Amino acid sequence: MSSLTILAWLTLLLAAAYLVTILLFLIGLRRPASPGFTGLPVVTVVVAARNEEKHIGSLLDDLTRQDYPDHLYEIIIADDGSSDRTAGIVRERMAGSPFIRLLSIEECPAGFSPKKYALQRAVSQARGEIILATDADCRLGPQWASTMVKYFLPEVGFVIGFSQYGRRGEKQNLIERLQAMDFIPLMGVAEGSCNLGLPLSASGQNLAYRREAFHAVGGYSRVAHRVSGDDVLLLQLIRSHTDYRVVFASHPGAFASSAPQPTLADLINQRKRWASNGSFQLFLNIPFFAYLIMVYLYTAALFVGVPLSLLLGTHAGLFALCLASKIGGEWAISLVSAHRYGRTDLLRWFPLWFIVQIPYIVWVGMLGSFGNFKWKDRKHGAAL
Repeated sequence: MSSLTILAWLTLLLAAAYLVTILLFLIGLRRPASPGFTGLPVVTVVVAARNEEKHIGSLLDDLTRQDYPDHLYEIIIADDGSSDRTAGIVRERMAGSPFIRLLSIEECPAGFSPKKYALQRAVSQARGEIILATDADCRLGPQWASTMVKYFLPEVGFVIGFSQYGRRGEKQNLIERLQAMDFIPLMGVAEGSCNLGLPLSASGQNLAYRREAFHAVGGYSRVAHRVSGDDVLLLQLIRSHTDYRVVFASHPGAFASSAPQPTLADLINQRKRWASNGSFQLFLNIPFFAYLIMVYLYTAALFVGVPLSLLLGTHAGLFALCLASKIGGEWAISLVSAHRYGRTDLLRWFPLWFIVQIPYIVWVGMLGSFGNFKWKDRKHGAAL
């Protein structure tokens, strides 16, 4: 049996597993969580910011316009050693909004990710029972805080919020459009898996958790050495080390949007950082690790097998079937998610996105495991 024959049948098995997984996600999307909590707990919004003078003012505009009672609401901006006007802009806004606090992080302990340390310090000083977290370059609607809080039924400890790159109608270049398209099925997978009781991922652009749950798992102490993952790693810690449920907030009032990466180089660097935590999932969430491995192997097999089958003139039909299965699965989760989140405008970019994402997944997956990346003017190496 030739190597290509073995690869062809392996790809077929991966295709079948992939389609079953996509079907499960689609079933999960039909079981959304309900925002049924009616209480008004004290809420603290925490934001780690480093050199965000271009964005922090807009974020504070959104955060100060929330429809949550002022006496039950506070904002803590943890300035992670900014060298620009980030801290100055925050101080200017503090004059008119007494619920804004600035926390200056001068030095990060060795072995602690700077962003995680900034967030850990912010949570340690928070008075809120519920912690809302977002990024400095995000935009939020006026009902964001109140809508996220409505998902905190007594048994819920962590809420994943929907986030997107840009908002419908915004002018974007090609790279930004493809990022926006890419995030729609990712959010669909996040919600679908969460609704099935096995949450896989979250985005630091939009999430919330109980302060008690954060402290119960030791905050970020167990994952302090990981450069990124202030979102998904905390999610997995709370999921696996507490009795709290994790839910996904799909109500439009809870939506957030973030600024996409403006260039291809910036995008690759960001995704390398994301991918750098892939292997660590083996220690926190074996099903998520298995899913990542399956997707990577399936994509890599297509990347190698399709051109080889055409070149050698053998097994082309089998590889074509496997490729069609991936197209069908990706289209199904993208279509359902785009309708769910009101972003059907992005579906026109699906064909180009699909073509690009096959080599992109293979390349970024390798670079994330073995390459270096920059984050907030700091250079980091991948840690396995």
